[in-house]
Amino acid sequence: MLNNLHTTGHASQDEQKLMLQLVKPKFFMPMHGEYKMLRMHADTATEVGVPAENIFIVSNGDILVMRDHEVYMCDSNTIQTDDIYIDGTDSSGIATAVLKDRQILSDNGLVSVIVTIDSRTNSILCRPNIVSRGFVFVKEGQTLMKEAELVVYEALRKIMIQKTTFGEIKNTIRNTLEPYFYSRTHRNPIIIPVILNHKDAIALMQANRNRY
Repeated sequence: MLNNLHTTGHASQDEQKLMLQLVKPKFFMPMHGEYKMLRMHADTATEVGVPAENIFIVSNGDILVMRDHEVYMCDSNTIQTDDIYIDGTDSSGIATAVLKDRQILSDNGLVSVIVTIDSRTNSILCRPNIVSRGFVFVKEGQTLMKEAELVVYEALRKIMIQKTTFGEIKNTIRNTLEPYFYSRTHRNPIIIPVILNHKDAIALMQANRNRY
C-alpha cells in the first residue's frame, strides 16, 4: 500500500499538451487557477493547434454561450458571484453584511447604549449607561463615555417630549453618537442601543438582587 504517496493534482505542461492532442478540442477554456496560470494553459493550447479565437479566459460570473456547435462570450450579462468564506463548520458561507460587521468590529470596536424608559409616561428614567468593547481603552475613555452619556441623554429628552417609538429612540441614539464619536476619535464603532422599558428594568433589577 502506497499510503505516503502524494500528488499535487496539477499536470505538467507536457501532460497538458498530451491531453489536448488526444482530445483535440475545438474550443478550450482553462479553469482553476490564477490569471497567469490560465494564460499559460491557454498558450499551451495554442501551441498544439487550438485557434486563439476559440480559447476563452474568463472570470467568475462570466457567461459562455454554447449554441449550434459554436461557443461565444456573452457580453451583455454576467452572473453575480462572491467569494465564499467558511465560518467554522458552516460550509454555506458568510453573508457580506456579516463580514462587514466583523471588519468594523476589528477596526473600531463596539459601543452598547443602555437606556431605561417608562413608555407609559414617555420619559427617560435615568442617564443612559454606555459600555464599550474594543473601542477605547477603559481608563482613558471614562471621560469620553461620561460625556457621551450626557449627549445621548439630552438628545433623548428632546425627542421624548412628544410620543415616540422604540425605533425612533434607537435611531436617535445612533445618529447622535456616530458623529460625536467620530469627531472625538476618528473612529466609527458599531453602536447597539438597548432599551429597557419600565417593567423590564424592574425585572432586571430583581433578577440581579436574586443572583447576589
